[in-house]
Amino acid sequence: MKNFDKAKILCIGDLILDCYAIGEVDKISPEAPIPIFKSRKKEFILGGAGNVARNISAGGGSCTLISVVGKDNPGKKMIKLLKNEKNIEPFLIIDPERMTTFKTRFVSGPQQILRVDDEICTDIDNKLENKLFKIFSRNIKRCDVVVISDYSKGILTSKLLRLIIKESKKAKKLVIVDPKKDDFSIYKGADIITPNYKELLNATSQFVSNKINEEEKISSLSKSLIKRNLFNTVITTRSSKGMVIYSKDKKFNLSSEALEVFDVSGAGDTAVAYLSLGISAGLDLNKAAYFANKAAGIAVGKFGTAAVRYFELNKNHDFDKKLTISEAVKFLDTIRNDKKIGFANGCFDLLHAGHLKFLSEARRRCDYLVVGLNSDLSVKSIKGKHRPITKQHERTRNLSLLPFVDLILPFNEKTPLNLIKRLKPHFLFKGSDYDLKDVIGQKEAKSWGGDTILIDYINGYSTTEIIKRIKNGT
Repeated sequence: MKNFDKAKILCIGDLILDCYAIGEVDKISPEAPIPIFKSRKKEFILGGAGNVARNISAGGGSCTLISVVGKDNPGKKMIKLLKNEKNIEPFLIIDPERMTTFKTRFVSGPQQILRVDDEICTDIDNKLENKLFKIFSRNIKRCDVVVISDYSKGILTSKLLRLIIKESKKAKKLVIVDPKKDDFSIYKGADIITPNYKELLNATSQFVSNKINEEEKISSLSKSLIKRNLFNTVITTRSSKGMVIYSKDKKFNLSSEALEVFDVSGAGDTAVAYLSLGISAGLDLNKAAYFANKAAGIAVGKFGTAAVRYFELNKNHDFDKKLTISEAVKFLDTIRNDKKIGFANGCFDLLHAGHLKFLSEARRRCDYLVVGLNSDLSVKSIKGKHRPITKQHERTRNLSLLPFVDLILPFNEKTPLNLIKRLKPHFLFKGSDYDLKDVIGQKEAKSWGGDTILIDYINGYSTTEIIKRIKNGT
């Protein structure tokens, strides 16, 4: 992992702007038997090759991104989003005759209601092919690995793919292809190709395989593809089932690292990104595939087209939400332009209904909630030598299990002021038993445009009162 920051990847392919329209459905239209969707907010995310680039950046590497967008509002939004991403250098051709691929998903709670696609999938013309290849040729020497992200939207024509693969071989660069076309011969000569199981079956429909077992069938079809198209490796991704890696000289399976499958959107992008990072960092295929599989397992547990950050691969499980302060600062800087960051702090010694109500309400008012947790040392200095009742690692675990807590940062000081100054959240949350002027960090937050919000507590709940009741046997 420590070498990923030196990885240099060139990604060329189809850019997609993903829009998530978040809202509620609470009634049926009187005009027709269809739900009425009440839109609350919209989120725009880089998809397609853009999501590959985002994951490369999130993993600590740098990415040169080459593609085409239209001269339209989605294209302008795409350019703006790319400017906010670190370590992505975009080379985009703006084609006034072409529509930027734009996918809008309408989401109510955890459920997608509808997806609307605005796109043109016809092949680009020779002029654009030549322009893209010139940009590619100028930049290939600066990268370690070439990723071809093909969503079959017309950017990667047969001619352009042949030129890219030939030029990459000439420059001795490894080529990874994430395919969408049914005919894999178009990618002939690439080193690694990463279809999902359905794409593998579509691309090998002309082959005969008498294997009934899914893994054996994947191996048989992969062997045929390697022989026919001169690939070195076929990595078949299988969503919640993991991966099957088949090379000329080896074959192995990786079980899924996902604890829960929430949304498979973009998981293939994440896998390709981390595979390229691992290979660029000098890892062998086994280790690079391991990281790719682990990252994909994290991605399917997230909502929407999601980037997986490098530190997430070091977590032992999905409920581990604790980071070091330096890791947190680095991560929050990558999301603060798109998400409102909230901060709440406390000892949370014996977790009770008052805590839960406070934290859930805080999370409802922001996009990402960070909880500053007083360490055992800090709690003792405030509450006395007999506290905390629940040790720090237990309190961290309890908070991690709450779906409305996104990140936990323990601190040793009596107050979280230094932590707040480093994180610079958009919102500070405190209980309504405080006066606004007495909230630690309120003045500092105001200096960077942050707000302080007081949230009502549930009367009668406190750790001190619970301890008294336990002692009194009431």
